[in-house]
Amino acid sequence: MRWGHLLGLPWGVRTGIASLLALLLLSSFAGVATAAKKKKHGDVENIGKRDINKGSLNLYSTERELALGDWLARNFELTTQRLKDPLITDYVNAVAELVVRHSDLRMPLRIRVIVSDEVNAIALPGGHFFITTGLIQDTQSEAELASVIAHEVAHLAARHVTKQLTKREMWTWMSLPLALVGGPIAYTVSQGLQLAGPLAFLQFSHNAEHEADFLGVQYHYASGYDPVAFLDFFERMKQREKSRTGGIAKAFSTHLMTKRRIAAAQRTIQESLPARDEYVVTTSKHDEVRVHLEELLDERNPQEAIPWPRLRKGRVTEHPPETGKKNARL
Repeated sequence: MRWGHLLGLPWGVRTGIASLLALLLLSSFAGVATAAKKKKHGDVENIGKRDINKGSLNLYSTERELALGDWLARNFELTTQRLKDPLITDYVNAVAELVVRHSDLRMPLRIRVIVSDEVNAIALPGGHFFITTGLIQDTQSEAELASVIAHEVAHLAARHVTKQLTKREMWTWMSLPLALVGGPIAYTVSQGLQLAGPLAFLQFSHNAEHEADFLGVQYHYASGYDPVAFLDFFERMKQREKSRTGGIAKAFSTHLMTKRRIAAAQRTIQESLPARDEYVVTTSKHDEVRVHLEELLDERNPQEAIPWPRLRKGRVTEHPPETGKKNARL
């Protein structure tokens, strides 16, 4: 490109082109940064002593992230039914606390067990962690349960939610100059941005899942669990996804499995984790909790079963931190 020709273009067009180039650079840098971070943080002996977010772009302060997480958790609970059985919640909390102690996360998890047949778990900023009864039932061992928790803890430790929001906000800012531009050149640049923006966002999500797998395997191993359980659960999730039909079912799956993700996790186990003589696979407590949970759910009226998530009619009583004034509809 002969850059001198850009000087004759209107200011808005020059700004739009610069925004496009900056966004493409940001998108390509995300993949490089993730690869470099994996290499740097491959030493499990430094877990808890390292800064896995050093050099990452994040516009959210810790205070803003906590406020966002609290708001999301409050309103997410409006759409679900919480299970308040101490035997189950105390057990999940105990496993989660063990994993957090052997991670890079510097805050406790706040566990909520949600009544749902869906096999799912989600972690929100601020340490809010939701796990379904369906997932607990689906785990064949405590090590499998810990693998799910470790993956979600990795998302929190790496601050993936606010990094993703940061990229979305930057995409919005970079596209603003195009509103001032007219003509065919502006249209061409606008179409390029519309393509680059979503692709960059999807690539970031892809990288985030791989990083959560990479870190999660380490946390799982450092907690004393058999890393093979990580792969076993991944494989079962992948088989379950094959049985899903239609775009809507896939859209509600928050952690899509791929052969590449499973292969990458296997490489991490083989190349980054020193072999041990003994691992924790399961405990009698895990078996006790699964039996108890099955008995609880059998006592429920089948018509009371709540999917993941269940939407109710109503209004959020407050709007998210630093967003528009209108209340969101649930």
